[in-house]
Amino acid sequence: MPQFAAIAFCVSAGCTRANSTISRSPRRRAPREGRGRAPRHPLCWGQSRYDPIDAHASIAVFKLSGAPVGTLRTIFAMAVVFAHAGVYMFVGALNGVQLFYMISGFLISFILTEVKAYPEVKDFYANRFLRIYPVYAAVAVLTLGAYFLGIHVYDEFFSVYREAPWSATILLIFSNTFLFLQDWVMFFAVVDGRLIPTGNFMESSPLLYPGLLVPQAWTLGVELTFYLIAPFVLPRRRLVYVLLAASLTLRAIFIARGFGQSDPWSYRFFPTELALFLAGALSHQILLPLYRKTRILRSRAACLTATGLLVTVALTYHLFALPKLTHNIVLFAFFLVLMPFAFIFQRSSALDNWIGELSFPMYICHKLVIAISTRWTDGLKQDQPYTFAWLCVFLSALFAIALNRLVASPMELVRNRFRKKIEISTVPKSPIDRSQGPVSVTAAL
Repeated sequence: MPQFAAIAFCVSAGCTRANSTISRSPRRRAPREGRGRAPRHPLCWGQSRYDPIDAHASIAVFKLSGAPVGTLRTIFAMAVVFAHAGVYMFVGALNGVQLFYMISGFLISFILTEVKAYPEVKDFYANRFLRIYPVYAAVAVLTLGAYFLGIHVYDEFFSVYREAPWSATILLIFSNTFLFLQDWVMFFAVVDGRLIPTGNFMESSPLLYPGLLVPQAWTLGVELTFYLIAPFVLPRRRLVYVLLAASLTLRAIFIARGFGQSDPWSYRFFPTELALFLAGALSHQILLPLYRKTRILRSRAACLTATGLLVTVALTYHLFALPKLTHNIVLFAFFLVLMPFAFIFQRSSALDNWIGELSFPMYICHKLVIAISTRWTDGLKQDQPYTFAWLCVFLSALFAIALNRLVASPMELVRNRFRKKIEISTVPKSPIDRSQGPVSVTAAL
């Protein structure tokens, strides 16, 4: 069953990378304030005076988000790889997809409402497209080549196009080419030779989803729909509340009618998944400012503890035996409340940021990796499922590194044209050694 992630596995994924260049200005005496105290940057651990973090200072926070939040995204992507390889690990595929939606909502809200990184909406759209599409296109082309070489993600791939009516073929070709409507494929079926809407895609004959080149990319269809509306929704808090209430109400109605917890309605239907994006956005817009005002974010111990708890829960969630509904409510509430701590936690971490950058390409390539591994390992999946699953995770990570180096990194030069560079001054890396003067930070979002 195709899953994410988020993914944005995107989804954000990977979806909100910040590239920053930090250069120190010449050593000079720091300016004085009040009773001879040098002003401290709001992000400095242990500062003695609170100053609200404005949008410019928040650029530094965005650089931090690449560390723990990025690591969490990669853990969620790994959970999806494990699930598709045949074992249940970490938070599982479904939760991994939906938690990524929440993280994506948080980070996109930060970009659009606090930093305001893109001068025009079209720049935001172009940046998101350049982040997602090149990596997706590379994997789609490689997957198509693998099909012609006899390595099949789904054995029914070619038969779908031979047997499906022209309307279904157009839908599949369009979604494979442009990414949009991949999630809609799960809400259509071929019945009596006609393409019709359905609440159960398994009723289709032939099944349509094997005709997707990158089957798990249906989550990108959900993510892209959120990107389309985000610039117009997230800056309007009342509209966010209204849409959140409508999304939750719709999910409750679906559950009450008996199909809200079954596939595809449980996590593929954008109107009900919208609540997760908006919940993440409100975590940024409400909880983060609240934590700033209460000064709790100044405690390195508090942020370290919260981030450690998030990572620990993500890695060990599959070990806890609780009723499913209770399990999920606790998990999502836990991440919603503690996500601002993970966002603030580290100044900068090249290693953790690099790990986070693996999440999106790992998610996109893993189905192809599993197909190749199944072909080459000759029964390992059935005989030693956990060994096979870990092998797929490892190979997906290697594939992701190659995709980043060969595809994603060169595209950064193009993406930079759509970013707004903001130069700010902040404290030196070490909050103890303030004699070195301020640091100049140029952030490109």
